[in-house]
This record gives sequence, C-alpha cells and structure tokens, in this order.
Amino acid sequence: MTNHQAPAGRRRAADEPLPVNINPTRDSLDDDAPLDWRISFPGVPAIVAVARQLVRATHEDSPRLDDLELVTSELVTNAIRHTPSGEAGSLLTLRIRGGAGWARIEVSDLGSTSWAESRTTGEADECGRGLVIVNVLADQAGHEPAAGGQVSWAEIRWHVPPDPGRPSSSDIRPT
Repeated sequence: MTNHQAPAGRRRAADEPLPVNINPTRDSLDDDAPLDWRISFPGVPAIVAVARQLVRATHEDSPRLDDLELVTSELVTNAIRHTPSGEAGSLLTLRIRGGAGWARIEVSDLGSTSWAESRTTGEADECGRGLVIVNVLADQAGHEPAAGGQVSWAEIRWHVPPDPGRPSSSDIRPT
C-alpha cells in the first residue's frame, strides 16, 4: 500500500484520490469503547456520504442506525459548509466511538470556538435545521473548542438486551 502525500490546494481530477487514514485509538476516558476510529477527510461535499457509510459499517446492528447516520451527515455537512474545513486543501476529522448500547460521533474542523445556537427556521428556509435535528435525535450533543478549531459531537444510546449465554449476578448462588 502506498502512502500518498497531497499538497494543500486544489487537485486535478486526473490526480490520484486523497488517502483516507483510519487510525484506531484508545482513550483513557473510555476504556469500555471497543470502537474508536479517527478518519481525516478533505472538506468536500462527497465526503458526507462516505462518513455515513462508515457509521453504517461500524454500527450496522444498532437499532438507532438511521439516527446515527443522520446525525453524522448533519455534523459533517456543517463542518464543510460553515467552517474553513470546507475550503480547498482543508481537512476535517470524523471520530466514531462506540460500545454495546452507545455511539459517539465527533467532527473536528477548523471553525472558530464560537457556536451558533440552534435557531427557529421557517417552512421556506433551505438551511438552519441541522443542529435542531442533531439535538432532537441525540441523547446528548455539544460543541467544544479544540486546538486549531472546534469539535462538534453527539451521543446516541440504545437498549442492549442481556446476553443469554452469559450468567448474570442473579444466576450465581453462594455455596
């Protein structure tokens, strides 16, 4: 596998595609997170579909998969449309974390640390609903300043029935 380095700026269509780096990481705060991917992408609109596909691949058994995909789509779209990460040669980073019964989607971009709160939109408005959708679908959502930009995130949880093959504490009897 060849690692291609791409200079910042515009790329010709004939150039090789930019590489997508998938880097599993461990976070000391989330020792129960068997899934922890960070993927950096160029800030182009076509990446929104790729981000959704990655979330679908990592959480295909989740009963809230549609919510996870839509939240991912909104966070990545906002990073591309409303921050310098959508400019030629710029990147954004998608982080997908999860475990049994939960997932956290984070999008790091080059945006400022100020945050526009969700606003009321009219029926004819074409924009302005992304954060409202994220806040409705996510169990928790937020925004944090980060080195060189900001991180927008959302957490979604769901019920996981107990594994019938594993004994529960009620199955253990003192001897």
